[in-house]
Amino acid sequence: MIRFIRPSVPPPEAWLPYLARSYDERVFSNSGPAARRLEAALAERFAGPGRAVTLAASCTTGLTAALLAVGARGRVVVPAFTFPATAHAVVQSGCRPVFCDVSPDTWELDPDALATVLHRYPASAVVHVRAFGFGRDLADVGAVAARTGARLVVDAAAALGGLLPDGTPVGRAGDAEVFSMHVTKVFGIGEGGAIFAAPELAERVRLACNFGLADGDVVMPGLNGKLSDVHAAIGLAVLDRLDAVLASRQAVAARYDRLLADCPWLTPARTAARAPFQTYPVLADTRARAAALVEHCGRRDVELRRYYAPALHLAAAFASCERGRVAIAEDLAGRMVCLPVHSDMTDAELATVVAAVTSCA
Repeated sequence: MIRFIRPSVPPPEAWLPYLARSYDERVFSNSGPAARRLEAALAERFAGPGRAVTLAASCTTGLTAALLAVGARGRVVVPAFTFPATAHAVVQSGCRPVFCDVSPDTWELDPDALATVLHRYPASAVVHVRAFGFGRDLADVGAVAARTGARLVVDAAAALGGLLPDGTPVGRAGDAEVFSMHVTKVFGIGEGGAIFAAPELAERVRLACNFGLADGDVVMPGLNGKLSDVHAAIGLAVLDRLDAVLASRQAVAARYDRLLADCPWLTPARTAARAPFQTYPVLADTRARAAALVEHCGRRDVELRRYYAPALHLAAAFASCERGRVAIAEDLAGRMVCLPVHSDMTDAELATVVAAVTSCA
């Protein structure tokens, strides 16, 4: 069976040395030495000048903390085409999600649709989602949010290690950009998140992740969102080998591009091979084909997954939420299928996946 996700976490001998100082100082949480070291390493490599990194227990926690840190209140606009965690973070921050449509080309928030939604439903913040971890220029979305005074938080869950089209590392957009380090992600440590933001905002994120405590007082809303040093140590070991992992996964995606190019009923993502490629998303020509493809490949011991289905405005938990037009999001959710990408995927495994996909009548 070729599983959809096959995590590849560094073995203990690779990350245990990074815990030496934690044991020396007997500090294993609350910004311990391994956590501080990982924050500094991520900031130096990806965040760029003027941004700091704060670690969190998960990406969802990081999104919640970022919304608390920017002072989001009332409505927060999110795409209808995303994983439920995006909207859950809005709810957990005490706000109300408002769903917006996405572009059929980028699969991310459509600037025109966003402008319409913000006019109809004035909001304190916008959460933009980097669909499938792709690194796209968000200038248009940022400009629309800025015109209304809405803060922009970027859910870049699957994008850590990715690049923008100009070669700039992902992580420098919006007021804050939030990443996942869940074991299913390319930068997988088990559970974890990272928030990139200006130093002042990063400090508010840190306060939010520590119950809102400062100088013996509760100064803002908060939660327990800290990352342990054990997870941070694993993160340091992941960082050591990240270049090789990214190159391997991008090579898999490039082979999918070539081998599926002549499949008339599949449309791959329109993006340069700069993403980490947690998965390889394709758009089937019909809803029926998408459902049949998953079932067909399953019978051939190839596991595919549907992302992001259903569109969030159709989920029972969010059915009563306000929304603008969401027709494109609903259509994409009905036709999107993701193929497996593994860091150690063999040519034979990839050929098996392609054969299973292309044999679906």
